[in-house]
Amino acid sequence: MSTSGVMVNPGVQSTFQKLSEGRKEYRYIIFKIEEREVIVEAAVTPEELGVTGDDYEDSSKAAFEKFVADIKQRTADLTDCRYAVFDFKFTCSRVGAGTSKMDKIVFLQICPDGATIKKKMVYASSASAIKASLGTGKILQFQISDESEMSHKELLSKLTEKYADN
Repeated sequence: MSTSGVMVNPGVQSTFQKLSEGRKEYRYIIFKIEEREVIVEAAVTPEELGVTGDDYEDSSKAAFEKFVADIKQRTADLTDCRYAVFDFKFTCSRVGAGTSKMDKIVFLQICPDGATIKKKMVYASSASAIKASLGTGKILQFQISDESEMSHKELLSKLTEKYADN
């Protein structure tokens, strides 16, 4: 349980495992707090996304843009908070290895400026509970407060900066 008294539904962890392990059934998952519990709002498969082509070629741009559109629709154009995980596929240059295909899961804590202060406080104080449930040790975490921080270019830049050899 989090400091806010919000519990994490067991379905959160089992759904996340279907994104992070083995066959990777899902491409992204959106979570929300409902009645003092973090629940799965949406779990979207690669087939449901309908993205064709090689995700590594466009560094997940088409898939990520559909994800952002889904988030905006579910948050009434970023006036509500959510948590989400996205399976980000991209390429980056590594010294001695040339261009490498990377596959990283990103955790987004979306607390937009347009959300009420109460909502932002509940999501902020409950974040540790969902992160513990997901076991986010191997996941990159980002806090999003406005749409520019959720741009494909911004996240791709942070990912390549972290994983490319400098």
